[in-house]
Amino acid sequence: MLRIARIAFLLLALVTQFHSPIRAQQCCTGNVSTYCTAGTSVQGCVPVMAGVGIPSADAGAGFQVGVSGLPGQRYGTIFYGFYTYVTPWAPGSPSFKCVASPVQRTGTLSTGASAASCAGSLSLDFNAWIAANPGALGSPFLPGQTIRAQAWYRDPSAPGQTNLSNALQFTLCSGVGDTTPPVITSCAANQTVGTTTSCQGIVPDFTASVVASDVCSPVSFTQSPAAGSVASQGNTTVTITARDVAGNTSNCVATLAVFDATGPVIVNCTSGLVVPSTGNCQGVVPNVTAGVVAIDGCGGPVSIIQDPPAGALTISGLTSTLITITAADISGNTSTCSVMLVISLSLACQGLVPIQPGTFQMGSAAPQGPPYWGPIGPVHMVTISQPFWIGSREVTQAEYAAVVGENPSNFQGDASRPVERVSWFDARAYCAALTAQQAAPGGLPFGYEYRLPTEAEWEYACRAGSGSEYNVGGGLDCTQARINFSHVTNSYCASGSTAPVGGYAPNAWGLFDMHGNVWEWCLDSYADYTASAAIDPFVTGGNERVVRGGGWGSDSLTCRSAMRGYPGPNVKSSDLGFRVVLGPILVP
Repeated sequence: MLRIARIAFLLLALVTQFHSPIRAQQCCTGNVSTYCTAGTSVQGCVPVMAGVGIPSADAGAGFQVGVSGLPGQRYGTIFYGFYTYVTPWAPGSPSFKCVASPVQRTGTLSTGASAASCAGSLSLDFNAWIAANPGALGSPFLPGQTIRAQAWYRDPSAPGQTNLSNALQFTLCSGVGDTTPPVITSCAANQTVGTTTSCQGIVPDFTASVVASDVCSPVSFTQSPAAGSVASQGNTTVTITARDVAGNTSNCVATLAVFDATGPVIVNCTSGLVVPSTGNCQGVVPNVTAGVVAIDGCGGPVSIIQDPPAGALTISGLTSTLITITAADISGNTSTCSVMLVISLSLACQGLVPIQPGTFQMGSAAPQGPPYWGPIGPVHMVTISQPFWIGSREVTQAEYAAVVGENPSNFQGDASRPVERVSWFDARAYCAALTAQQAAPGGLPFGYEYRLPTEAEWEYACRAGSGSEYNVGGGLDCTQARINFSHVTNSYCASGSTAPVGGYAPNAWGLFDMHGNVWEWCLDSYADYTASAAIDPFVTGGNERVVRGGGWGSDSLTCRSAMRGYPGPNVKSSDLGFRVVLGPILVP
């Protein structure tokens, strides 16, 4: 039972015009609308008045007049007035008095809300009140009369310690008025949406495609759950309501299917791995899924696979392999991460040939005249005291571009050709970058680095134990090296460019293109020989740098094992490249 209290719900009724009695109107809606501005209470409440149903002068149908948003600690009653004019309060007041003074009030009601809240509400059945108060407001109620009403409640901050809601206006119908609900001729189609990261779906607007008609008034649509709200995974029934102006409604339903469209979240991917190469210069891919952590937002199990799979072999000679890790949920949604597998290649797998220490005669005692045109000397004994590794082939354009990021070569189009148009400084920079790259996995012997060969190391490796002018014997023809002219056969070789590395037979130690193709930079500065024996000779401080081996544009005589060239270190040429050595650290 509602307790009698002091916050009031005030209705002031004004008759604006009179008409002769009107018979029952099938489509009368009462033209229910609101106007005026509600005042704001000290608690921040802004009460809202509304009317639901059809206001009738002569029928018992219910028309609910109510107000919501009342502060809980205030009370009120409802009053009705019967006037033909409206007198607002002065602008700037906390609220506006939108109708004249009351002449009738209802009983006092409680808002039912807790203190300091804005949850209080009051409601009155206007038609029941008519029946109970047939002479209220000074005259019987007649169809066609326009009634205005406003609620008030106690509020110490308002003038006169009262405050007001907005105002309600409606016209009395004859009989029950419009009681025919809209006819829904086409309901919304079922819809499907994917989940968000929280495994919920966002409810779309189902009302846009609904078609409904009403014999009396326009139709509006609402839906439950509302568009923009969230729905759980699975099927949700969406109820669409068609409402006419009189408040009559019809419903239809559609189904929202929310499917799992969210991939698992990988919270921890495996870090980089290093494995040694096998005897065939491949790496065995390990199982990297054990360290992967993935969570499915919908709480389901997650499977984790990798590509290439554990146990697979990498491509022969490959130094790294990208492993893609895929996490999949039971709905087939996937997320991926990747990890780089570094293959720690043995030196042999890196294309390096081990060279053991030894002693050889450096230089040439060839006589003057063809096919050698003189000695290169004096010939002297040289000892290589420490082992080193030397590239079996000249550095290719592909290898150079992979480390440096560019290809300066003149003869491009086949990345297996030797890189050329590189200066001595460029070649050294490549070696330094290679050292830094390979040192990280711990793949270099202590005290060793990638560098250019010394002149003595180059000739020692070129000769491969031979004492002749070439490592293939006393002469060099067009079938044995990429050269321009052979003095042995006295013929041109028709070589106008470099050739892919390794295209001719190697020397006895497995080294290719030590004669021809491109001249090769050495680490030394140029200096004249002496006849004295030397151990690990290495010349520094000169203005020129030594080049060896001859190139594609050379005659056979300049491709001899002992032949020396000495351009400046900045020189770049289309027949000038290099090969690398892994040897004891030297500073030029």
